[in-house]
Amino acid sequence: MDYSNKHITPEILRQINAEVALMNQEYSLTSPGHLKDEIFDLLEKVGTLIFYPFEEENFWGIYVSKNEKHYFIINSSITLEEQIFAGAHELAHSLDMAKVKFEIVTADLMTEYVNHKEFGEELKKADAIANRFAAELLVGKKQLQEKYDELPESYDYLTKAVLLSDIFLVPYRTIVKRYIEIEIVKDDDNIKKLLEVKKETIKLICERYECCSRNWEVSNERKLGGYANKAIMLYEEELSTFKELESRLELLKKVPEDYEIFDDSLNIHEFLRYASDNPELEEDYDEED
Repeated sequence: MDYSNKHITPEILRQINAEVALMNQEYSLTSPGHLKDEIFDLLEKVGTLIFYPFEEENFWGIYVSKNEKHYFIINSSITLEEQIFAGAHELAHSLDMAKVKFEIVTADLMTEYVNHKEFGEELKKADAIANRFAAELLVGKKQLQEKYDELPESYDYLTKAVLLSDIFLVPYRTIVKRYIEIEIVKDDDNIKKLLEVKKETIKLICERYECCSRNWEVSNERKLGGYANKAIMLYEEELSTFKELESRLELLKKVPEDYEIFDDSLNIHEFLRYASDNPELEEDYDEED
């Protein structure tokens, strides 16, 4: 089987590597080629980063481009390693070489070497570029080779791939694809075996070598790009009502009182009626009026 990707020509690979080098320089990344969760800091510098726990595990994230602004939405109910790769993949879509206006990212789109006819040729090309960009950004060729060489020679390709996924905080499959791309593994039989390894087998290796604990973390974080602050500011500047603030914060499963904001729109009659145990109080005030 041909494990190369026809969309990644030598010219496109040069563009990808140039963009990665530019990112490293422009944003002063602390660990080029070995970013791990620093990718989230990078996404916040480029656009608005949102975390939300969607229930669908196959759904990894969304990229939206609107009015020349970038929005990166990550499903926080998937594992940290998947969030990291999804974030790097989505970052590529903000660049001209893999530009799209909108995309919903699923696990299927992250998986190469299968036929994705339903996605269309243009999206397949953009996603192939995005996947390779993410791989180059998160698992640099030089860094991977160095870490690979540091592991005991007695370890097989599979064990090393699992240990490297721990080191780089990316999915096991990402490491296998990097094996192929930088030709650590060339034999088709070995490649096929590595790609067919089940998640249960990977977890057993993780348990044996006591690694990848962070990779499998699920945060279920809710972080909406400063959404809470923006909603509160609208209320404080009298551009929205208390009810509207309540409605907006409901998305975060919060209420205004959590931020020490209380409804001060009640008149004295209503306040006394709510505060009193006397059901006739309202009638008394009505008589006086």
